[in-house]
Amino acid sequence: MSDDETPSRYADQPSVQLFDRPPEVMGHIHTSQLDNDTIPEETIEKSPAWLVTFGDVTALMLAFFVMLYSMSQLQSEKWDNIISVLATRDDPQVEGETRPIGERTITRIDLVSAFPTGYLQRILETKLADDPLLKTIRMTGLEDQLVLSLPTDKFFTGNGAVINPEAMPALRRLGVVFSQFGNRLDIKGNTDPNPPAAGSVYPDNWALSLGRGLAVAKALNEAGYPGDFTVLGLADSNYRYIDGDIPEQERFALARRVDIVIVPEARGQ
Repeated sequence: MSDDETPSRYADQPSVQLFDRPPEVMGHIHTSQLDNDTIPEETIEKSPAWLVTFGDVTALMLAFFVMLYSMSQLQSEKWDNIISVLATRDDPQVEGETRPIGERTITRIDLVSAFPTGYLQRILETKLADDPLLKTIRMTGLEDQLVLSLPTDKFFTGNGAVINPEAMPALRRLGVVFSQFGNRLDIKGNTDPNPPAAGSVYPDNWALSLGRGLAVAKALNEAGYPGDFTVLGLADSNYRYIDGDIPEQERFALARRVDIVIVPEARGQ
Protein backbone atom coordinates (compact mmCIF):
# COMPACT_ATOMS: atom_id res chain seq x y z
CA MET A 1 0.00 0.00 0.00
CA SER A 2 1.36 3.37 -1.00
CA ASP A 3 1.64 6.28 1.20
CA ASP A 4 -1.24 7.91 -0.59
CA GLU A 5 -3.43 4.91 0.06
CA THR A 6 -2.48 4.61 3.72
CA PRO A 7 -5.50 5.60 5.82
CA SER A 8 -4.82 8.31 8.28
CA ARG A 9 -5.55 7.66 11.93
CA TYR A 10 -7.38 10.96 12.04
CA ALA A 11 -9.64 10.12 9.14
CA ASP A 12 -12.56 9.21 11.36
CA GLN A 13 -12.39 12.46 13.36
CA PRO A 14 -14.12 15.61 12.18
CA SER A 15 -11.90 18.24 10.74
CA VAL A 16 -11.21 21.39 12.70
CA GLN A 17 -11.46 24.66 10.79
CA LEU A 18 -8.99 27.21 12.21
CA PHE A 19 -8.93 30.92 11.55
CA ASP A 20 -5.98 32.71 10.13
CA ARG A 21 -5.27 34.79 13.26
CA PRO A 22 -3.73 33.14 16.32
CA PRO A 23 -5.83 32.48 19.44
CA GLU A 24 -6.07 35.26 22.01
CA VAL A 25 -5.06 33.02 24.91
CA MET A 26 -1.84 31.15 24.46
CA GLY A 27 -1.99 27.46 25.28
CA HIS A 28 -5.84 27.30 25.10
CA ILE A 29 -8.31 26.92 22.32
CA HIS A 30 -10.38 30.12 22.14
CA THR A 31 -14.12 29.43 22.08
CA SER A 32 -14.81 32.24 19.64
CA GLN A 33 -12.70 30.58 17.01
CA LEU A 34 -14.10 27.04 17.22
CA ASP A 35 -17.48 25.50 16.73
CA ASN A 36 -19.04 24.45 20.01
CA ASP A 37 -19.57 20.93 18.75
CA THR A 38 -15.88 20.51 18.04
CA ILE A 39 -14.57 21.66 21.48
CA PRO A 40 -13.68 18.89 23.87
CA GLU A 41 -15.72 19.01 27.05
CA GLU A 42 -12.69 19.03 29.33
CA THR A 43 -11.41 22.26 27.72
CA ILE A 44 -14.56 24.36 28.44
CA GLU A 45 -14.23 26.53 31.60
CA LYS A 46 -17.50 26.42 33.58
CA SER A 47 -18.61 28.96 36.23
CA PRO A 48 -18.41 27.72 39.83
CA ALA A 49 -21.70 26.69 41.46
CA TRP A 50 -21.46 29.28 44.27
CA LEU A 51 -21.50 32.12 41.75
CA VAL A 52 -25.14 31.39 40.89
CA THR A 53 -26.18 31.55 44.54
CA PHE A 54 -24.19 34.75 45.07
CA GLY A 55 -25.93 36.37 42.10
CA ASP A 56 -29.36 35.44 43.48
CA VAL A 57 -28.53 36.89 46.92
CA THR A 58 -27.20 40.11 45.39
CA ALA A 59 -30.38 40.54 43.35
CA LEU A 60 -32.57 39.97 46.41
CA MET A 61 -30.59 42.51 48.46
CA LEU A 62 -30.86 45.08 45.69
CA ALA A 63 -34.63 44.57 45.53
CA PHE A 64 -34.87 44.88 49.33
CA PHE A 65 -32.99 48.20 49.46
CA VAL A 66 -34.97 49.58 46.54
CA MET A 67 -38.18 48.77 48.46
CA LEU A 68 -36.84 50.49 51.61
CA TYR A 69 -35.88 53.56 49.64
CA SER A 70 -39.29 53.79 48.02
CA MET A 71 -41.00 53.56 51.43
CA SER A 72 -38.78 56.24 52.99
CA GLN A 73 -39.87 58.97 50.64
CA LEU A 74 -42.21 61.56 52.19
CA GLN A 75 -45.40 62.46 50.48
CA SER A 76 -44.24 65.86 49.35
CA GLU A 77 -47.67 67.24 48.57
CA LYS A 78 -49.07 66.59 52.06
CA TRP A 79 -45.88 67.82 53.70
CA ASP A 80 -45.91 71.06 51.71
CA ASN A 81 -49.51 71.68 52.80
CA ILE A 82 -48.60 71.27 56.48
CA ILE A 83 -45.60 73.60 56.16
CA SER A 84 -47.67 76.27 54.43
CA VAL A 85 -50.29 76.20 57.22
CA LEU A 86 -47.72 76.44 60.03
CA ALA A 87 -45.80 79.20 58.31
CA THR A 88 -48.85 81.48 58.23
CA ARG A 89 -49.42 81.29 62.03
CA ASP A 90 -47.23 83.13 64.54
CA ASP A 91 -48.18 80.87 67.44
CA PRO A 92 -49.69 77.55 66.32
CA GLN A 93 -52.12 76.43 68.99
CA VAL A 94 -55.30 74.43 69.23
CA GLU A 95 -58.31 76.67 69.64
CA GLY A 96 -59.65 76.69 73.19
CA GLU A 97 -56.50 75.15 74.69
CA THR A 98 -55.46 76.60 78.04
CA ARG A 99 -52.07 78.28 78.24
CA PRO A 100 -49.80 78.72 81.26
CA ILE A 101 -49.63 82.20 82.71
CA GLY A 102 -45.92 82.14 83.45
CA GLU A 103 -42.99 80.91 81.43
CA ARG A 104 -42.35 78.13 83.94
CA THR A 105 -44.97 76.24 85.89
CA ILE A 106 -42.50 74.78 88.43
CA THR A 107 -40.05 76.90 90.36
CA ARG A 108 -36.64 75.37 90.82
CA ILE A 109 -34.78 76.16 94.03
CA ASP A 110 -31.15 75.22 94.51
CA LEU A 111 -30.45 74.91 98.24
CA VAL A 112 -27.05 75.85 99.60
CA SER A 113 -25.44 73.10 101.62
CA ALA A 114 -24.12 73.62 105.15
CA PHE A 115 -22.19 71.36 107.53
CA PRO A 116 -22.95 67.63 107.24
CA THR A 117 -25.03 66.33 110.12
CA GLY A 118 -22.57 63.56 110.95
CA TYR A 119 -19.85 66.13 111.59
CA LEU A 120 -22.19 68.22 113.75
CA GLN A 121 -23.19 65.18 115.78
CA ARG A 122 -19.59 64.60 116.85
CA ILE A 123 -19.21 68.25 117.84
CA LEU A 124 -22.47 68.34 119.81
CA GLU A 125 -21.66 65.12 121.64
CA THR A 126 -18.52 66.82 122.95
CA LYS A 127 -20.29 70.07 123.83
CA LEU A 128 -23.25 68.45 125.57
CA ALA A 129 -21.21 66.01 127.64
CA ASP A 130 -20.05 68.73 130.09
CA ASP A 131 -23.52 69.98 131.07
CA PRO A 132 -25.61 67.74 133.37
CA LEU A 133 -28.90 68.99 131.88
CA LEU A 134 -27.80 68.91 128.26
CA LYS A 135 -26.66 65.31 128.74
CA THR A 136 -30.32 64.34 129.08
CA ILE A 137 -30.95 65.36 125.46
CA ARG A 138 -31.44 62.31 123.22
CA MET A 139 -29.51 62.64 119.96
CA THR A 140 -30.64 60.62 116.92
CA GLY A 141 -28.74 60.63 113.64
CA LEU A 142 -30.95 59.95 110.62
CA GLU A 143 -29.95 59.60 106.98
CA ASP A 144 -29.72 63.34 106.32
CA GLN A 145 -30.88 64.88 109.62
CA LEU A 146 -29.78 65.15 113.22
CA VAL A 147 -32.56 65.21 115.83
CA LEU A 148 -32.05 66.53 119.38
CA SER A 149 -34.97 65.55 121.63
CA LEU A 150 -35.49 67.74 124.73
CA PRO A 151 -37.54 65.92 127.43
CA THR A 152 -40.32 68.16 128.73
CA ASP A 153 -39.97 66.98 132.32
CA LYS A 154 -36.46 68.51 132.38
CA PHE A 155 -36.98 71.68 130.34
CA PHE A 156 -40.59 72.67 131.14
CA THR A 157 -42.53 73.42 134.28
CA GLY A 158 -45.36 71.00 134.95
CA ASN A 159 -47.45 69.89 131.98
CA GLY A 160 -47.58 73.29 130.31
CA ALA A 161 -45.38 75.13 127.81
CA VAL A 162 -43.39 77.35 130.19
CA ILE A 163 -39.61 76.89 130.16
CA ASN A 164 -38.18 75.80 133.52
CA PRO A 165 -35.98 78.67 134.83
CA GLU A 166 -33.29 76.15 135.76
CA ALA A 167 -33.14 75.05 132.11
CA MET A 168 -32.61 78.53 130.67
CA PRO A 169 -28.77 78.51 131.07
CA ALA A 170 -28.61 75.19 129.23
CA LEU A 171 -30.80 76.50 126.39
CA ARG A 172 -28.67 79.65 126.14
CA ARG A 173 -25.55 77.52 125.84
CA LEU A 174 -27.26 75.43 123.21
CA GLY A 175 -28.22 78.57 121.27
CA VAL A 176 -24.59 79.76 121.29
CA VAL A 177 -23.47 76.40 119.88
CA PHE A 178 -26.13 76.51 117.15
CA SER A 179 -25.08 80.03 116.13
CA GLN A 180 -21.58 78.79 115.26
CA PHE A 181 -22.77 76.83 112.24
CA GLY A 182 -25.14 77.85 109.50
CA ASN A 183 -27.48 74.87 109.30
CA ARG A 184 -31.22 75.38 109.24
CA LEU A 185 -33.15 74.29 112.34
CA ASP A 186 -36.73 73.00 112.54
CA ILE A 187 -38.47 72.72 115.92
CA LYS A 188 -41.27 70.19 116.44
CA GLY A 189 -43.32 69.91 119.61
CA ASN A 190 -44.79 66.55 120.70
CA THR A 191 -47.12 65.37 123.47
CA ASP A 192 -48.39 62.09 124.88
CA PRO A 193 -51.92 60.86 124.02
CA ASN A 194 -53.44 62.25 127.23
CA PRO A 195 -55.31 65.53 126.64
CA PRO A 196 -54.35 68.67 128.61
CA ALA A 197 -55.64 68.89 132.17
CA ALA A 198 -58.96 70.55 132.86
CA GLY A 199 -58.66 74.33 133.06
CA SER A 200 -55.48 74.41 130.95
CA VAL A 201 -54.95 77.39 128.67
CA TYR A 202 -54.35 74.93 125.83
CA PRO A 203 -57.56 73.42 124.47
CA ASP A 204 -55.88 70.33 122.97
CA ASN A 205 -52.55 68.67 122.41
CA TRP A 206 -52.04 70.45 119.09
CA ALA A 207 -51.95 73.83 120.78
CA LEU A 208 -49.85 72.48 123.66
CA SER A 209 -47.22 70.98 121.37
CA LEU A 210 -47.04 74.18 119.31
CA GLY A 211 -46.69 76.27 122.46
CA ARG A 212 -43.74 74.16 123.63
CA GLY A 213 -42.03 74.47 120.26
CA LEU A 214 -42.45 78.25 120.25
CA ALA A 215 -41.07 78.51 123.79
CA VAL A 216 -37.86 76.68 122.79
CA ALA A 217 -37.49 78.80 119.62
CA LYS A 218 -37.84 82.01 121.66
CA ALA A 219 -35.23 80.83 124.19
CA LEU A 220 -32.72 80.04 121.42
CA ASN A 221 -33.27 83.44 119.78
CA GLU A 222 -32.72 85.19 123.11
CA ALA A 223 -29.46 83.23 123.46
CA GLY A 224 -28.17 84.82 120.27
CA TYR A 225 -29.14 82.37 117.56
CA PRO A 226 -29.53 84.62 114.49
CA GLY A 227 -31.66 82.39 112.27
CA ASP A 228 -35.37 81.80 111.91
CA PHE A 229 -37.15 78.59 112.76
CA THR A 230 -39.89 76.47 111.30
CA VAL A 231 -42.00 75.55 114.34
CA LEU A 232 -44.53 72.73 114.13
CA GLY A 233 -47.00 71.30 116.67
CA LEU A 234 -47.42 67.55 116.10
CA ALA A 235 -49.45 66.70 119.24
CA ASP A 236 -49.35 62.91 119.81
CA SER A 237 -49.16 61.95 116.11
CA ASN A 238 -45.70 60.37 116.55
CA TYR A 239 -46.66 58.32 119.58
CA ARG A 240 -47.44 55.25 117.46
CA TYR A 241 -43.85 55.12 116.21
CA ILE A 242 -42.42 54.55 119.70
CA ASP A 243 -41.48 50.94 120.46
CA GLY A 244 -44.57 49.16 121.79
CA ASP A 245 -42.55 46.62 123.78
CA ILE A 246 -41.42 49.13 126.40
CA PRO A 247 -43.69 50.02 129.35
CA GLU A 248 -46.48 52.47 128.64
CA GLN A 249 -45.25 54.96 131.24
CA GLU A 250 -41.86 55.11 129.56
CA ARG A 251 -43.50 55.49 126.16
CA PHE A 252 -45.49 58.47 127.46
CA ALA A 253 -42.28 60.04 128.78
CA LEU A 254 -40.60 59.60 125.39
CA ALA A 255 -43.62 61.12 123.64
CA ARG A 256 -43.45 64.32 125.72
CA ARG A 257 -40.56 66.09 123.99
CA VAL A 258 -39.48 68.93 121.74
CA ASP A 259 -37.37 67.88 118.74
CA ILE A 260 -34.73 70.23 117.32
CA VAL A 261 -34.11 68.95 113.80
CA ILE A 262 -30.82 69.97 112.14
CA VAL A 263 -30.83 69.66 108.34
CA PRO A 264 -27.81 69.84 106.01
CA GLU A 265 -29.08 72.95 104.18
CA ALA A 266 -27.99 76.43 105.17
CA ARG A 267 -30.43 78.62 107.09
CA GLY A 268 -32.16 81.60 105.53
CA GLN A 269 -33.41 79.68 102.48
